[in-house]
Amino acid sequence: MIKQNPFSVYDFLGYLIPGSIVIYSLLTIDYLKKVERINIDELIKNFSSVKIEGIFLFIILAYTTGHLISFVSSITIEKYANWRYGYPSKYLLGFENQGYWESSSNWKELLWRICLFIFLFPCVLFDWIFGQLLGLKSFYTKPLDSFLTDLIKLKTNILLGNLGFRNMSQKTKYNRGESKKYDFYRILSHYAYENSKQHQIKMNNYIALYGFLRTISLIFNILTIYFIVRFIRFLPITMENILLTLILSAISYIAFMAFMKFYRRYTLEGLMIIAISENIKKQPSH
Repeated sequence: MIKQNPFSVYDFLGYLIPGSIVIYSLLTIDYLKKVERINIDELIKNFSSVKIEGIFLFIILAYTTGHLISFVSSITIEKYANWRYGYPSKYLLGFENQGYWESSSNWKELLWRICLFIFLFPCVLFDWIFGQLLGLKSFYTKPLDSFLTDLIKLKTNILLGNLGFRNMSQKTKYNRGESKKYDFYRILSHYAYENSKQHQIKMNNYIALYGFLRTISLIFNILTIYFIVRFIRFLPITMENILLTLILSAISYIAFMAFMKFYRRYTLEGLMIIAISENIKKQPSH
């Protein structure tokens, strides 16, 4: 078992750094309101003029802000990804996803999807253009080949059967598509984590990375919306302003793709541990 430190990698990547980015973004926005043209030297000087006694307060504010923005990203960016593409454990094994709108079961879920679509519009727009139309989604939603898929399904059925789920031990359950309704990967990930100590650090790193990138995607999505509103209300629509908006949107989408990449890698790591585990064997029938 790996030792748990008071502050892990996730605390820095998931909370402290994103919180710091939010604070510096607010300071940059406040600076831009006061000047007509950006002076990089002056901007850096303002950011570096923090007194020693203010560092502790900055860390507390950044860490707290990071927790808040991380939670918001989990119910926005990650929720959009799961509604749009399905969980990685599902599409890696070849289960078809109903789709962003089709998967809603009632008017409340449909309303949440509409609100999320509007809130994440810059990132969503890039995802639909580059991910859907240009096919970049294949880089982060590609399923496994049939050999690995069959092996993982077989081992999953055996594991669940050994844990007492005898009614799921038949492979026909998967063939009929019933497993799409189950959160089976929650069991697989716990088993993989507890029974493969040498992979724990790698799985923790994947969690830290996809949490960090998910939060970064949300931050730049919000910054894009802010500048779009500011340009419409207060600033002229110039090529510089349009370019800035596109750059912020692009960063949001690139971070989203990177989040999906490590989200997929984390899930794949757990599935492969299940596939190669020699401890998952059919128990003799009595």
